[in-house]
Amino acid sequence: MNLEENILRRLIESPERLSGELLAKELKVSRVAIWKSIKKLKEKGYPIDTAKRGYFLENKDILLKEDLRSLISKSKLFTEVVHLWETPSTMEVAKALAEAGQRAIVIAERQTKGRGRMNRDWDSPQGGIWLTFVLLEPFPLKRSFLLTYLASVATAKAIIDVTKLAAKVKWPNDVLVAGKKVAGILLEIKAEVDALVYALVGIGINVNNPVEGKPYLLPASSLRELTGELITRKNLLERLISCFEDSFFNLERLLEEWRDLSETLGKEVKIKTFQEEIVGYALDLSPDGALLVKTKEGHIKNVFSGDCIHLR
Repeated sequence: MNLEENILRRLIESPERLSGELLAKELKVSRVAIWKSIKKLKEKGYPIDTAKRGYFLENKDILLKEDLRSLISKSKLFTEVVHLWETPSTMEVAKALAEAGQRAIVIAERQTKGRGRMNRDWDSPQGGIWLTFVLLEPFPLKRSFLLTYLASVATAKAIIDVTKLAAKVKWPNDVLVAGKKVAGILLEIKAEVDALVYALVGIGINVNNPVEGKPYLLPASSLRELTGELITRKNLLERLISCFEDSFFNLERLLEEWRDLSETLGKEVKIKTFQEEIVGYALDLSPDGALLVKTKEGHIKNVFSGDCIHLR
């Protein structure tokens, strides 16, 4: 652990201000080294208040690189974690890593240009989980649709396990609690012939960040707002990685798991695609990942993408 991370950990642990003298003594460095490291942390965006009496971290809900590295120590899919205080989009950082052949998880405390499906803006302030998984495992192109379902199921299961909230999945890429959106999935792939070169699986979860009153396509909330408690993001992230890997290596159960968690199946829906608007009853998922919708005229539509609105 470098000096900056050591300082951050001490500031997170302490309910009181810590003087430069005390930090220097504890960390066995000079006060000048402490001052320089604090300056670098503040330049990166960390909310450290500086006064004559010492340093104080105003927001202690911060992930540390050392803790994140420990989360992937037994991972079969990822070998490194890239943690950023701020970035335009974790997807863009992840793309560069994928092109370089690095099996990484990219996670940021905040995104300035976070995005969802259809290039919509995704509000990504500090307090949420904003990450991208870089997948380099061999994967048939014709089964790439499974990755969105996989990420949705893993996110819902992690939320259920950590918060006990009854999370549900909404077609095609949302996770809901009590009818409110708490998470979304974004998938980008690069393929050659019939196999993936890599896949970027973006996951955004509203955890401790404020959400109420902000514009989304459907009502949204955060896990903190729904539970009334501060959620330990490290625990949620650890469970998310575990659930994601479990599902990845057990794909034969994935669609059934999605069905069990579905908030969409059995509902009357309106789906807007680039070509048409479909209104009908969401019956099931087909083996190739399409949502089967029965229209009022009795036709069965296989829908692979679009905006889905639950009518009732």
